[in-house]
Amino acid sequence: MPIQIADTYRNSDFAQLQTGLLFNLPVPGPEFEQLPEGISLCMIVKNEERFLKECLDSVKDVVDEICIVDTGSTDRTVEIAQSYGAKIKFAEWRNDFGWARNQALDMATKRWTLVLDADEELDKGSIQLVRSLRTTPAELTSIYLSIVNFIDDSAGEGTMSHRLIRLFPTNPLLRFRGVIHECLSNGNNAEIKAVLAPITILHKGYTGEMLTVREKNARNRPLIERAYDEDSDDAFYMFNFGNSAICSGDFEKGCEVLEKMLAVPGRTKLYFPLAYLLLTQTYCETMGEDERALEKVDEGIRRFPNDAGLVFTKAQVLRKMDRWDDAQELLEQVLTLREHMAYSVMTDEEIFEWKVYYQLAGVHQHKKEFDKAIQYVDMALANKPNSVALQSTKAGYLEHLGRYYDAELAYRRIVETDPARGRAELVNYLLRRKRYAQAIAIVENEIEPGTNGEVVAQLNVAAARAMIEANYGDPLPFLEAALRSAPGNGSALSLMETVLTERGDKAGLARLHADELLTPCSRPGDFARRSHRLLADNRNEEARFAAEQGLQLDPHNPELRFNAAMASFRLGDESRSLHELSRVEGTSPEVFATAMQMRAALLLRQGEPDDALASLEQRLATLDDNVDAVLASARTLVGGGARSEARTLLESRVEKDPLIALELASLLLQDGDIAGAGRVAAAALK
Repeated sequence: MPIQIADTYRNSDFAQLQTGLLFNLPVPGPEFEQLPEGISLCMIVKNEERFLKECLDSVKDVVDEICIVDTGSTDRTVEIAQSYGAKIKFAEWRNDFGWARNQALDMATKRWTLVLDADEELDKGSIQLVRSLRTTPAELTSIYLSIVNFIDDSAGEGTMSHRLIRLFPTNPLLRFRGVIHECLSNGNNAEIKAVLAPITILHKGYTGEMLTVREKNARNRPLIERAYDEDSDDAFYMFNFGNSAICSGDFEKGCEVLEKMLAVPGRTKLYFPLAYLLLTQTYCETMGEDERALEKVDEGIRRFPNDAGLVFTKAQVLRKMDRWDDAQELLEQVLTLREHMAYSVMTDEEIFEWKVYYQLAGVHQHKKEFDKAIQYVDMALANKPNSVALQSTKAGYLEHLGRYYDAELAYRRIVETDPARGRAELVNYLLRRKRYAQAIAIVENEIEPGTNGEVVAQLNVAAARAMIEANYGDPLPFLEAALRSAPGNGSALSLMETVLTERGDKAGLARLHADELLTPCSRPGDFARRSHRLLADNRNEEARFAAEQGLQLDPHNPELRFNAAMASFRLGDESRSLHELSRVEGTSPEVFATAMQMRAALLLRQGEPDDALASLEQRLATLDDNVDAVLASARTLVGGGARSEARTLLESRVEKDPLIALELASLLLQDGDIAGAGRVAAAALK
């Protein structure tokens, strides 16, 4: 509930002191001359017609003057600003945000200054609180506000908040510094004094759509590099440079700079937890160095024990390392930390809204406790009811439990939330239940005009599979429809290749293979198919590039990671191949098993039999110790000269099957251990 400020006696000294106390502001001394009462809104803009009206509408009844610096708008930005009575200064852009901000501050004449960007709005619940400052005496103490950023996340639209000084006394000593990610500084080189207030600004510029439209990342990167070059020992510039380098794909350099920043002696900065998060996520998710990631997040938690983001991230690392009980304990701890994040420089609000419940559901899914998993998904859905991802997860759990009536209802609710994606989910569910006629009928009759091409392709591929499984008719018309909607769709291309191969249609296959290399790829599966085809044609450089493009979209895709490894191996880069193979994850058992077999062979070539054995153990765990796989793994070790490791592998499974025992006996016999071979063979023949 917003705080209401009583107007009674508002001009009295007592009332003004009350307002200062409300913000925990100090009473200014007599040396601080007070400017005229009021609030000056200061902004810099360029081509902001999309958002500017909404921004100014949110503060028109709060501020007393609007001071705008325009750096070269060619749309209706200036016209909109003038309609609100703004004072406008025209200035040529200098690639320096701090300078531009200060140009706007020079225009301010009222006692307090509020800074907004055009894609921001003052939250309605904060209007009265900001308005109360108009008459409050000011010295040099500034005010931190909460910036709530709307972002795209895996469950739909989410929010992430951070704290910035955006409300402060209008004083020539207070000016911004920094060409990018500028921050307020005190001209006397004294540290900025600031308090935190429950005032919220809503920011719409960090959704994927807006970042693409405005090319914000591309614009900012050169400025971040310039700031770092000019002052490479400044912690804030190091943080921004490291963050930017990681986001642009230069992981080694980004991590190097962030590690350097954290090691510099001196006062701990508010953004240090973010640096630990970035390093942990990069080491774990991007570089595949789980132990290093765990060390880094533990270091961060030692320094910031109540930071929910760090605790949550450690749980993610532990899940990846199959330490499920430890991960569960940390996730439950996260639920107790929300109040501590009010003073954090940045908070992922979605952790508390749904992410922690979703992760706990995953823990219970791993433990085969699907009823508990559903309970946690329901908790997430209570806060995120329109999330297709969460609805789909719950439907999948219900299906796994054999609650097919409830599962179908859940899939049909997804159709209500998102008709296109929901139909795709429902069609695949009906196919799994072998209700082919219903699935095909949805594809034939319910695809609406304007449906996303990838969704249309997905539905038609599902219908083609139904035609094949039920032997209803020709699947090719559905596959052709899929490729008309999404020419590079990997699933459609792979299934069409299978159909044409079974029919012996060599001419059709040749056309398919030639045409598909000319079509654009958009999804990770498309790039997986493309890199596979290029490998088949021995175009290894192109195959690796295609795999890398797909990995930018889905770093965890096992097929893309394997294709990148195979291309690197063919190009003679065994070190790169090993690195890629070590990062293939087990979500696709067949791909993972093949990757671990290949990795073991490469490790044997490099004289690392222990690591090769560990890799083969991972392969066998994926294949449930299939006898043929055990024998093949042992022979791989023998062929690589690792006979001792082969014996270790066979001895650990000697009781599983007589064939394994006989293989071990043969190996012992070859090594001259006649007695041992006899004992093993005799036991196997009993």
